[in-house]
Amino acid sequence: MRSGPMSGFQPGDENATAEDVLDWLAKMRVNEPVHVDDQDVWHLFRYDDVRAALFDRKTFASDTNRFVPSNPEFERFSTGNILNMDNPKHSELRGLIVEAFTPRLIEGLAPRITEITGELLDRIPRGEPTDLVDALTYPLPVMVIAELLGIPVSDRGLFRRWADALLGNRNTDATVVPEEEAIESLANPLHEMGEYLREHVRRRRGRETDDLIGKLVGADVRGRRLSDDEITGFAGSLLIAGHITTTAALGNALCCFDRVPEAAQQIREDIGLLPNAIEEVLRFRPPFIRVIRMTTTDTEVAGTTIPADRLLIPWLAAANHDPDRFDDPGRFDIHRDANGHVSFGYGIHFCVGSRLARLEAHLVLRMLFERYRSITIDRGSAIEFHNPWSTNAVRKLPVLLAD
Repeated sequence: MRSGPMSGFQPGDENATAEDVLDWLAKMRVNEPVHVDDQDVWHLFRYDDVRAALFDRKTFASDTNRFVPSNPEFERFSTGNILNMDNPKHSELRGLIVEAFTPRLIEGLAPRITEITGELLDRIPRGEPTDLVDALTYPLPVMVIAELLGIPVSDRGLFRRWADALLGNRNTDATVVPEEEAIESLANPLHEMGEYLREHVRRRRGRETDDLIGKLVGADVRGRRLSDDEITGFAGSLLIAGHITTTAALGNALCCFDRVPEAAQQIREDIGLLPNAIEEVLRFRPPFIRVIRMTTTDTEVAGTTIPADRLLIPWLAAANHDPDRFDDPGRFDIHRDANGHVSFGYGIHFCVGSRLARLEAHLVLRMLFERYRSITIDRGSAIEFHNPWSTNAVRKLPVLLAD
C-alpha cells in the first residue's frame, strides 16, 4: 500500500473518459490494491476485497453521514434513503419496502413497459439520426417509475432536472469527502423533490391507492408504519437512482453491441442469449462504478490495516474487471458467466430495484432487436457521457435505426 497519487491523471479529472477510469482502476488493482489518498479516504480494487467489504456490514458501515457537512435537506432525505443506512433501521425499513415492492408487482409491469416502449419507438423518425437517450432510454424508465409511484408522468421534466442536479455534475470529484459548498448545491433540488413527493404521500394518508406510494403508506410490519419522510426518501432514491440505472444499462448495452456487432447478431439469431448478455453488460459497464462505506473498527485487508472511522470506497467497476474473477475481463463476451458481478451490490444492500432494471432492459432490448434490422451509433454526431467517476452512462447517444 502506498499513500498519495500514482502518476498520470487522478480521480476526479474532468477530462477523463470511461476507458481512462477503467485503465486507472486496473493499474491500482495491480499496484495498490489497498490505497489511501491524500484526504485519508481508502480504496479497494480487487474483487474479493470489494465483495467482502460489501458483505461485512458490521465492519464496513453504509451510514457515512457523519462525514457530510450538516445540511437539513440532506439529513431529511437520508431518513428514507436505505442506501446509506445500517441495521437495525435498514432491515426494518427495507422490510416494509419489500413488502410493497414485490416481485409480483414488478413482473406485473411487463405489459405496460412493452406498451410504453412501443409508443416511444413509434415516435422516432425514420432515416435520420436519433438521440436514443432522449427518445427512449431516459423517458421509458422515468415513465414506468412515475406510474409505479403514482405521480404524474407529465412531470418528468422536473425529474430530469433533479437527476442532473444530484448526479450529473461533470466536474464533481466523486472520490473525495464532499465539501460544504457541494452539499449546499444539492439542498435546493433535494428540497424541491422532497416537497413534491411529500405532498403525494400526504394525499394518500387515510385513503387506499394501488400505486407504490399508497402501498408504502399502508405497509405494516409488527405494527410499524413508515413516516412521510421515510417514504419520501425511498421514493426519491427510486425515482433518481432507479431511472438512471436503466437509462445507463440500456445505453451501455447499445454501445457494447455496437463495439462487438457479432454479439448483437448472435442475439438476433437466438434471443435466449439476451438475459446473460444483459448480465455481461452490467459487468462490463456497471451504471454506478463505486459505493462508499465507513470502517467501524480497525480492520485488515490484504495485509494492510485500515483504521476505524475512515471513509472507504469499494470500486465496483474494478471488481467487475478483476482477471482473478473474470477471464480476459476487458473483452465483452455475452457467453461468459457474468452473474458474479457486483454492479447491484452484494449483501443486505443488494439493489432493491435490480429486478425492475433487468426486466426493463430485457423487454426494451428484445423489442429493439425484433423491430430493427440494425442499430448503429452515428459516428457523425457527438456522444456525450455523464461524469465517469460516478456514473457509467451516456447522456446523448445518436443512433441510426434500420427496419
